Order: sequence, then C-alpha cells, then structure tokens
Amino acid sequence: MLDFFKHKKRRLLWILAGVMVVAVVGAAGVWFLYLQPTHKSDTATRPPSSLHKASFQALWPLSGIEVPLSGRMGERALRLSFSFVLDSESLVAEMDRHREEIIDAMKRALDGRSVEEMERSGSKVRLKYYTLRLVNGLLGGRRVKGVYIIEFLIL
Repeated sequence: MLDFFKHKKRRLLWILAGVMVVAVVGAAGVWFLYLQPTHKSDTATRPPSSLHKASFQALWPLSGIEVPLSGRMGERALRLSFSFVLDSESLVAEMDRHREEIIDAMKRALDGRSVEEMERSGSKVRLKYYTLRLVNGLLGGRRVKGVYIIEFLIL
C-alpha cells in the first residue's frame, strides 16, 4: 500500500512539472508575440518639420499679495506669490491688463481666513486650484493652464 502512494506522488510531481513548463513557455510566447516592444520607425524619430509652429508657453508672475489673517495669535498676515502658466502671447497682455483685478479678487477671497485654516494640511493645494478657478473666471473661460505657488508665508 505504501508503494502505491509513492508512485502516485511521483506521478503528481511529474504532472505539476509539466504544467509549469507549459505555463512558462506559453507566457514567453505571449510576450514575444504581443508584448515585446516594437521598433520605432524612422519617421517617429525625425524632428517635426519647419511647418509646425512651436507651442508658446510662458510663466506670468503675480507677487506681493498680503492678506490679513484672523486667529488666536493676534494680528497675522499671509504673503502670497504665484506664477501662472499661459499658452498665448495675447493672454500675457490680457493678464497684465487685469493684474489689479486679480489681486483684489484674491484679497477678497482670502479675507477673514484664520491662521489655523491656512496651516491645515492640504490648504496649499486647495488654494492653488481655487486661484486657478478664480483667475479663469475673471478671464472668461479655461484659459490659464496652471498655477504654481511661489511664496506662501504666514507672517
């Protein structure tokens, strides 16, 4: 009886080894046929022709915004500076025309905020997206592509 189980175990091991070999060969075949990186053609590596215009991108700075903050620690202020990502020269000129309006809107939006609220985790990220929505709302559409917070100081 013991001899029967030894042969059965040996047969089971051979079957498992055969299944493993088939699985490895099958995975290698799939990789070579479908997942192997293809070679890029010569046209993909060529630079674009001179007919394509290079895209315009500029950073427009806005600095020196100071907003009073309320809190338990007395009179405090928040000093902010931003850089806005713009994609056209006409937008740079339009941002220059609306500079004071943007500063005023930012001051009104942040007025009355507390020190604790501005120190809270995630406040910079919320401020970044709020500023982007505010400026795009003033300009009438989704024209500003991004905002970088350059300065965020609680004085």
